[in-house]
Amino acid sequence: MQAEAVQPYEETNQHEPSEPTNSGMVSAVLSDKGYHAMSLTLDRILEAINPNATLTLFCPQDKAFFNSKYPQPPLTLLKYHAVPFKMDKDSMEASFRHGSKVDTLLPGHPLVVTSLPGGAGAHGHASLNLVKVTEWDLYNNGRLIVHGVEDFFDPAFQTLRYPQFDVVAKDVVSSGGSWLKKATENWFLLF
Repeated sequence: MQAEAVQPYEETNQHEPSEPTNSGMVSAVLSDKGYHAMSLTLDRILEAINPNATLTLFCPQDKAFFNSKYPQPPLTLLKYHAVPFKMDKDSMEASFRHGSKVDTLLPGHPLVVTSLPGGAGAHGHASLNLVKVTEWDLYNNGRLIVHGVEDFFDPAFQTLRYPQFDVVAKDVVSSGGSWLKKATENWFLLF
């Protein structure tokens, strides 16, 4: 299977972003909708990107922060929840398929579409890395789109289940993987 990222979906009637995102307003909206922990963390993500860029953010529910080994998640984990293009329910249905690679702001660590909206998997809910999208468009000004998800995405998911998407795996294959090939050919000598 070829490891290719799906190109962002172009929608003719999408919101036209007119000014940079007001992080205070977005934080207030997230807090009002019950995503208190992420509302307090939002600035860390928005500061790390170009203010004129389009971004889709998958926001874990509060319980994910309290049940997680990351009550204050590192910026690298937060970048894994951000997609550098518009990705909404309609674009997911129109442009993605099961197993599609979705690049994130964490280079070399894409998300993987594991079920589509309205599909048979996850009882009709879309999921990425087996984490269900619980609420679409918590916030959407055309530049920043925020969706709720039930938990944090685990970067190990893609590495273990879809290694063909892994940059390290691609580098090994493209360099001939000679050290890996030699190691596996001679593995029996160790026993």
